[in-house]
Amino acid sequence: RGFAICSVVQKMAQPGYPQQYAASPISGEAFSKVELSISCSNLKDLDTFSRSDPAVFVYEARGKEWLKLGRTEVVDNNLNPKFSKTFIVNYHFEETVKMKFMVYDIDDKKRVDDTSRHDLVGVLECQLADLVTAGQQYTRTIRLPGASASRGKITVQAEEVQDSKYTLAIRLSASKLDKKDLFGKSDPIVEIAKAQEGGGFTVVYRSQPIMKNLNPRWPQFDISAQKLCSGDWDRTLKFSVWDWNKSGDHDYIGSCTTTLRDICPEKGGEVFNLKLINEDLRKKKKKYMDSGTLNFVSVRATAVHSFMDYIRGGCQISLITAIDFTASNGKPHLPSSLHYNNPYQDNEYVQAIRSVASVLAPYDSDQLIPVFGFGGRLPPDGHVSHCFPLNFNYERPEVYGVQGILDVYRHALGQADLYGPTNFASFLDKAIEFATGAVTQEEQNYYILLVITDGVICDMKQTVDRIVAASQLPLSIVIVGVGGADFTNMETLDADDNPLKNK
Repeated sequence: RGFAICSVVQKMAQPGYPQQYAASPISGEAFSKVELSISCSNLKDLDTFSRSDPAVFVYEARGKEWLKLGRTEVVDNNLNPKFSKTFIVNYHFEETVKMKFMVYDIDDKKRVDDTSRHDLVGVLECQLADLVTAGQQYTRTIRLPGASASRGKITVQAEEVQDSKYTLAIRLSASKLDKKDLFGKSDPIVEIAKAQEGGGFTVVYRSQPIMKNLNPRWPQFDISAQKLCSGDWDRTLKFSVWDWNKSGDHDYIGSCTTTLRDICPEKGGEVFNLKLINEDLRKKKKKYMDSGTLNFVSVRATAVHSFMDYIRGGCQISLITAIDFTASNGKPHLPSSLHYNNPYQDNEYVQAIRSVASVLAPYDSDQLIPVFGFGGRLPPDGHVSHCFPLNFNYERPEVYGVQGILDVYRHALGQADLYGPTNFASFLDKAIEFATGAVTQEEQNYYILLVITDGVICDMKQTVDRIVAASQLPLSIVIVGVGGADFTNMETLDADDNPLKNK
């Protein structure tokens, strides 16, 4: 079963707004952590009396600047190095992230990070999406900037950080806790901290107090394995129980240590309770045994499958594009038109296609993208259509890649007259037609409909009905608004506050 996501990107043509669009077909927090492993082969030898001593510097584009993520270790005298240093990066499906890998022959071992002191072997620039979708390995030739001669090859392997996809549902209780309050029972809270590689612990969870109870049962809570133990099932976790005080000066009852692997049955864990120990009391009291027992009532791990899981599992992503051909855009031959073909600057539709479609298109396996217009008056009889292929081939409306979208868009502007109104229902029906079909484990398909429009939707009820009908289909909808119209009403399609319903 699929689901329809309708994401609306507001107008971005106001004065001073950067000429860059950003589409978010999934929430801004939906991302995967990807580990990049690097090796090189057949590097050009730049040393006279020995082989090169290569290291790779890794950068990520941030606006117009390159942010250094780090570097590998130096491998001495090796033209085919395999580096042990890896890099963890956040992979957002909806963002275009450029990466740069610069291979240097390290000449000054005391100033390795000063690249001006080393010889550049070669450079590779690519998108993070290229690495993710390449399968097991992404191998390319490295070259000097502006040169064509090969200087060797670099291989980058992208792998999602294991276990960070798991969410833990944990329910804890305690029994026979020490009494810390003079005139009543303790008000216990439980605190979880994970060990840091450099030493010490960092608190990752703290419960609410259970008032006046020496045998508390805390409510179940959910926490990601990434937050709980950095995805490391064998990392030490410390569970501490305190007597809560309103002043914030809580009284320590006791603690115990274990690992997620030991307490999680899915990983073979068989630890169901541990004694809480207060080391200060143990030192003071000869007959001290413990300060109570912490019980692991239930610990359940659930895998939250990521976008990468579906891609690696064989899911095919298909992009569909719909472009507004209504008269509210202005006559294309006028400079004020949103469709104006300015020889010196891309119009807003071209900007949207380049920026947003270039994010989505790399995930389309065959790069054959159906492109439709809506609201245009078509030759030869002048009838108005709210879903016509921009290549005017009703049997095969597909074009190849982002450049194909741009070419057919510009061609259609010379064939169809802008008319109206701004109706979405017809091309939504077409998208639903594409997405309707049998989905099996062997044949998985997911569709993304990109809509670029300048105006307020005229058939809102019918549009909502179509989106609701598509909610059970493998279909996402991304709407990009261009121009100066009021898109406030369109925000309801996001359904962030209230779910869409048939009316």
